[in-house]
Amino acid sequence: MTTGGLFDIPARDRLLLIGDEAVREAAGLSGFAESLASWNVTGTKTFLSGIADLTMSPARAVVACVDGGALNLDDAVAGLRVAAGADARIVLCGLPEHEPAVRRAAGFGADDYVVSPVSVSELELAVGIGRLDEVERVSSDAERACSIEEVSRIGDSLLLLDESPGALLDRLVDMVSAACGSVSAQIVVRGTVARVGPAIAKPVLAVPLVSDGATIGQLTLGESVSGPYTPGDVSKLATYASLIGNVLSVASAQRKLKTLAVTDDCSGLPNRRFVRDRLARILEQASRERFQVTVLLFDIDDFKTYNDRFGHAAGDEIIRKTGELFCRTCRKQDIVARYGGDEFVVVFWDADGPRSAGSKHPSEALGVLARFRSDLEAASFETMGDGEKGRLTVSGGLASFPWDGGDVDSLLKKADEALLMAKRAGKNRVIVVGEDRA
Repeated sequence: MTTGGLFDIPARDRLLLIGDEAVREAAGLSGFAESLASWNVTGTKTFLSGIADLTMSPARAVVACVDGGALNLDDAVAGLRVAAGADARIVLCGLPEHEPAVRRAAGFGADDYVVSPVSVSELELAVGIGRLDEVERVSSDAERACSIEEVSRIGDSLLLLDESPGALLDRLVDMVSAACGSVSAQIVVRGTVARVGPAIAKPVLAVPLVSDGATIGQLTLGESVSGPYTPGDVSKLATYASLIGNVLSVASAQRKLKTLAVTDDCSGLPNRRFVRDRLARILEQASRERFQVTVLLFDIDDFKTYNDRFGHAAGDEIIRKTGELFCRTCRKQDIVARYGGDEFVVVFWDADGPRSAGSKHPSEALGVLARFRSDLEAASFETMGDGEKGRLTVSGGLASFPWDGGDVDSLLKKADEALLMAKRAGKNRVIVVGEDRA
């Protein structure tokens, strides 16, 4: 195919660069143009002149430098698409600070966007050099590529990363089934299964799911609604598998970051931020369902002395092992957290039923305390030697909802006051709020 007239050049070999020379050079486009010896590379300064140029002479690809602050940028990109035609590859190039605007504008007709300065290899990948026949074949058949709407749905799933892994997989597998026109679809990721439609006894199509270079699962399709799958359907499924792998990688990274944000480094226990947030939600539930919540605030007696005598490594071991011992004695639903320094907070709660009339303090908490103090007395600490075995003691305060406080702050304040009473009374004891005795 030729363009005819003055520009008698094969359309597939023509590349149009939009942007003045200084901007193109800053973006790295000059070196890119020089690397395309087999292409006819031409340039215009503005989108308007580029649109006019394309109406006279088609181009196989267009790379446009974008000012994210420009007015009517979306309309300009849409006009560029109309002038370039459906088969041309359009890539936008913008500065890092303009990335949100460039990304939005790309949705009005561009195939891709890059952030400048870019390397030659990155531009070749975006433009599709080296795989032009494949790009042409896929883009000419709408059934063989993910539409903008389909890819947008995958992108929207990033907004759902706070959901449980199972809920996220349910949404993703539903997208794949609808896009590929399958009777049923299934995603299996590290033992978690999400499926839409009937169970798949014999998969018709299957592709691996890869995240961060490792295979983490599989995406399978049952029979197609409209007959046998085409090679284009296979290509689409592979594209979805790649996108889902990336989404799951981001989800995993976000979950790790959230865990780190609410976890104490030394003990591995939940930290102050976590326990305050969780306690607030438990108290809301307790208020609705009328059950009791008891909070224990305790610290290690004379902790600074052990730090001074044996060093901070010993202090870290004491913190870590104290948390471990208390977790062993607690029930599954109770929460043990490091509140700060050598101070710990434990939330005892039981949502199995309403509180009984006249009850005030759970016997479970006192039983846990007795077991914990016994375990602490028997514990050995490597950094302190056998001579210090049984020396560690704790002091604490117990306060219960709803009698001692109706919210997080008031309940913790009462427990803290009881802890101070225990210290003043000689340490190695726990004071129950309202009883004022060990």
